[in-house]
Amino acid sequence: MFELDQFIADCRAALTSDAPHKAVREVVARAVSEPAAVLRALGEPRRAELRKLYCSGELTVLNVVWAPGMTLLPHDHRMWA
Repeated sequence: MFELDQFIADCRAALTSDAPHKAVREVVARAVSEPAAVLRALGEPRRAELRKLYCSGELTVLNVVWAPGMTLLPHDHRMWA
């Protein structure tokens, strides 16, 4: 079962590991392995949006809902994402 507060806590804990990008990737992979649970927790998308779910100096969690036909050119965040 996906719970947003636990997901954020797990991501924050992953940041303290020796390889934080890999640890966060594992947390995200576990979460998206149950898409129905994520949908229940975050709600059914009604429109395209970029919603900030959590933000601190070390971590930002976004819920991105992509619209049909929407495109984005390649770009560099200058960080691991």
